[in-house]
Amino acid sequence: MKKVWQYILLGIVVALGGMLVSDIAGDFFNGMDYGSGCVLGICMYLCVVIVTCTGIIITKLDKDTRSKEE
Repeated sequence: MKKVWQYILLGIVVALGGMLVSDIAGDFFNGMDYGSGCVLGICMYLCVVIVTCTGIIITKLDKDTRSKEE
């Protein structure tokens, strides 16, 4: 049960990070209106999160496959 709470807390931290990145991107892309800059920022953040999570999952699956072969 402790592991579940760790994952929930990690999910909340990741969501707060996304909100922060979105707000910063809204100000950074000052050639766009604020809302469009925020949407662009959250899309970039989601891309990074998806690539990172996919890498973690593939690494974990690869490690499990190698341990079964030995």
